[in-house]
Parts: sequence; structure tokens; C-alpha cells
Amino acid sequence: MEPEETAALVRRAASGDSSAWEDLVGAYAGLVWSVARAHRLGRADAEDVSQTTWERFARSLDSLTDPGHAGAWLSTTARRESLRVLAARNRMVPTGDLAWIGPAREEQSPEEMAVAADEEIRRDALAGRLWQALTQLGDNCQRLLRVLMSQPPPSYADAAAALGVPIGYLGPTRRRCLEKLRRLADVSEHAERGHDR
Repeated sequence: MEPEETAALVRRAASGDSSAWEDLVGAYAGLVWSVARAHRLGRADAEDVSQTTWERFARSLDSLTDPGHAGAWLSTTARRESLRVLAARNRMVPTGDLAWIGPAREEQSPEEMAVAADEEIRRDALAGRLWQALTQLGDNCQRLLRVLMSQPPPSYADAAAALGVPIGYLGPTRRRCLEKLRRLADVSEHAERGHDR
């Protein structure tokens, strides 16, 4: 979302326009959620962080100094709230499992069902290897990839604010983290093949 469009939505939401508020939530809810989950908060804690972030945002609508960068404000607030929750609990909770949702099945021939089942098994195996590899990455790579994978994808400015890093850090670091992830997933695949023999 362009800064001018975001600023207009913030002004409209501040004046009580509920559709503008819904548009802001639709545009940035995924980013807020991914920031909380990037800090390895469990579902309940991530929901608390999201709710607190949105409540603070609602109270701050009239006083935002740069309403065009509301995404950065939300990212920073979610990051700070996540760190506060972690400090208060003095623990880190591992993230949940991947919820894989397969395609809806219509009437299929037995051959089509067998092919679809085989493809689903391969996708599940790949997803499992990727999630396992992700947990083996360092904390910085995990946070960065989780934030950048949120839906809808955040702008680099919002992602940088969420992570507390300069924008120029994101591209090269993302590339290095994805390469590490790819190597770790390949190692996992080779290890699985070795066990199958």
C-alpha cells in the first residue's frame, strides 16, 4: 500500500470511518501477526500481541506523526510488545506446526487420486523438510524469513521496522538465509533417503 493511500485511510479511520479501519486491518494484520510469530510466541501470546498492537494503534490514530508509514508503526509496536511478552514470561515458546491445507477434491478417477495423493505426499515431505530446516537456522534468519513470508507480503520499510534493522540489510541477508535454508533442506532430504535404504 502506498504511503499516501495509507495516510488517507488513517485519517478516515481517525474520523470514525469503519471501512477505512477494516482496510487498514486487512492490509497490515498479516504483518503484525508475522512479527509476533517471528519472536517464537505461541498462538495465544501472538494473539495477545496482535490485539494489544491494534488497540494501541486505534488510540494513536489522531497523534501519528507520519500516518503514511502506519505499517512501520505497527511493526515496531508489535516487535516491542513481543519482546515485552518474552521478557515477562522469561521463556521462548516454539512455533506451531505447519497447517497444510490441500486442494479441494472433486470427482477424480482412481489414477488421478493416486497421482494427487503422491503429489500431496511430496509437498508434505518438502514442507516438513523446510520447516525443520527453518528451525535449524539462527534466530535472526528465522525472524527475517517469517516476517518476509507474511501475507500479504510487507514492504521493505515495514519489514525493516518490524525487525529493527536498516532496509539495506534485508535483501542480502534474505539471500544468505534462503541459501542456508536450501542447504539445510537438502541435507535433511539426503538424510531421509539414507534412512530409507
